[in-house]
Amino acid sequence: MKIMLALDGSEYSEMSVKMLKALRLPSTTEVTIMTVVPEITFLGGITLDSLIAKGSNRDKARKEQDNKASTMLKEPVETLRGNGLKVETLVCRGRPEEQIMKKASETKADLVVIGAKGTNNSPRFPLGSIAHKVMKYAPCSVMLVKEGPRYLRRVFFATDGSKYSDRVTRFLLELPLPKQSQVTIVSALESHLATLMKMPTLDLETNRQILAELQETEEKAARELMNKTRKSFEEKGYKSSLWVLRGGPAESIISAANELNPELIALGAKGLTGIEALMLGSVAQRVARFSRHSVLIVRPPKR
Repeated sequence: MKIMLALDGSEYSEMSVKMLKALRLPSTTEVTIMTVVPEITFLGGITLDSLIAKGSNRDKARKEQDNKASTMLKEPVETLRGNGLKVETLVCRGRPEEQIMKKASETKADLVVIGAKGTNNSPRFPLGSIAHKVMKYAPCSVMLVKEGPRYLRRVFFATDGSKYSDRVTRFLLELPLPKQSQVTIVSALESHLATLMKMPTLDLETNRQILAELQETEEKAARELMNKTRKSFEEKGYKSSLWVLRGGPAESIISAANELNPELIALGAKGLTGIEALMLGSVAQRVARFSRHSVLIVRPPKR
């Protein structure tokens, strides 16, 4: 597997390195650690860099920036190489989100790992602007790191039986997860209270019976889907459990995750109601933005 680890020297970057250590990745994993020296281009191709310094002074300033960036990457490189991983480094210039996505595409990365916030993000916002753009438009799967676990013991996998959920199963098994990880497989079923109120009959008892049958049928179908997924993990030696949730999918997933307190939430980029033209489904976006746990969003790579 090829992984792109994007760092900016923030505390969330440190958490990202810890997350990769916690994954206990196999030695065949190729990791490219990159950082971007921000360089915003204005109208006319003008950059702040070109205005601040000219000639030899500009070259000196650029060299100092590159050296500082390379020095910042040394410790993460040593840490991950100490775990037996193949590690390369990359220092780029430009808009961070654009460079991260460009290099992920060029290197055919399977996964981009990035801290949920950067050095300049306000604590009032749940997700940094760069992380948010990478999450939405990256050409591959994305892991948004919000905590730096020492071990990866609990993985919370939200599935709806769609092809995107199937892809999450394959991705987690190919990663692979540490063998001590326990996978909790959850399926969120919409609440039918609104449906009950809108039914075209005044016989409330009949409505309740119909909804009860519908809920029972839905839950049975959900458990069948989850048991199929569970079998895939247990065949590989992972412990697993099943949860059926009710309510709005994103909200119920976040609430249940708060109860379980996993090191990682995994879900597909889209679900059964995903529209192909959209880059990322609404459930994935809401979970990624508002969950306090790290989130893995799996999508087929664009190759």
